[in-house]
Amino acid sequence: GEQGDIERAQAALAAGDFRSAADQLAAFVTTYPGSPLTADANYLRGEALEGLGETTNAARAYLEAFSGDPNGPKAPDALFKLGSSLGKIGQTQDACLTLAEVNVRFPGNPTVTDAQREMQILGCR
Repeated sequence: GEQGDIERAQAALAAGDFRSAADQLAAFVTTYPGSPLTADANYLRGEALEGLGETTNAARAYLEAFSGDPNGPKAPDALFKLGSSLGKIGQTQDACLTLAEVNVRFPGNPTVTDAQREMQILGCR
């Protein structure tokens, strides 16, 4: 079922088999539309795509993870990873706005520190 499919994809990701993980997670999202695990699947797919160097696709996956569950447990990390990915593909203004939003939406979350550090690296104002 869903949990087993997510666990197999996580195992592939942990083993560094990013292509297999990305493919499994894309299939998960298609196979189980509306699943409570969809945001997690999209987040993990972002990590797999990042591992493959597909930063633009990773940003899309992080956006889907955040949009799918903007108040869920993965939301702060998804928003941070979205902002970080945007910075890596040269969309600095969007990256800065997205990273600043981490503190606005999730004050006190440990991810805020990561977002602030990334904003310094990008030279956000």
